[in-house]
Amino acid sequence: MDIIAEKEILSLEELIQRMADIASESPTYEKLAFYIEKNYMQIIFMTAEETAYKAGISQGSVSRFCKALGYRGYNDFVRILQKIVSDKLTAPQRLQYTYDSKNRRVGDIISIEMQNMNELTAIMKGKSYEALLEAVVSSEELILLSSRMSATLLPYMKYILDKMRDGVQAVTPGTNSWDMLQLKNPKRVAVIAIGFPRYSSNLLEKMKECKDNRFAVYSITDCRLSPMVNLSDEVVYVPVTTSSIFDIYSTPMAFINLMLRDASQKLPSLDTRLRMLEEYEEEKGVYYGFKKSEKERL
Repeated sequence: MDIIAEKEILSLEELIQRMADIASESPTYEKLAFYIEKNYMQIIFMTAEETAYKAGISQGSVSRFCKALGYRGYNDFVRILQKIVSDKLTAPQRLQYTYDSKNRRVGDIISIEMQNMNELTAIMKGKSYEALLEAVVSSEELILLSSRMSATLLPYMKYILDKMRDGVQAVTPGTNSWDMLQLKNPKRVAVIAIGFPRYSSNLLEKMKECKDNRFAVYSITDCRLSPMVNLSDEVVYVPVTTSSIFDIYSTPMAFINLMLRDASQKLPSLDTRLRMLEEYEEEKGVYYGFKKSEKERL
């Protein structure tokens, strides 16, 4: 079978149907498909060896089953399964599954994360990515919108953007900016919403308000199953790893850095801005090694 394009899998039900179709090929596949269907929430925390042991089959059979489904292997299958079910996982469930899979090697999680990183080259192409870059570069005001754990990415993104341009604001729940966002002129504002599983209800509500008020909304989220998709004008999909008690955001962080690098090439006066900022920071002794003696300051 050809390698499955991620966009082909739209729901858990469709994935289960795929497994049912493959299961008809052998009793071993049928046994594994039945185990995965009943235990898919735990599977994303398990190694191929653990899955094989629990299902009562060989590890090689697990690998062959995943390839028969159209994946490159078990880790590739688990990575896609994560995207499908991660929004359903509660923190206590994550903790319990992590304890239950205490033999899971750190290398397995790193392998999944490396696959996520390898997707970035393909992600950073196409119409939606170019639209996001244009919003970063050209909007009069740029609003970074997020909530809960996903909002931890905003300070990093805003810190870099403040060095690149004016008019950037990070907006999170419980602030005046959040409550008064609808008062801004939508013709001047671009909203970049960042949200990963578990998706925050108040972020989704605020995105709907933005759409109702005709703001341009660009989203960075994990997959086409995200509820943010229908609330956005353009969406860029960046995977996260959920095989730990808390999601791993290294791939979204790398994406943000690389995306802003691309945006910087579209800002013709950025070199002058950065030079002025560097001179100011040196004068003020902002970084270790920059600080001048009092005599030099006088």
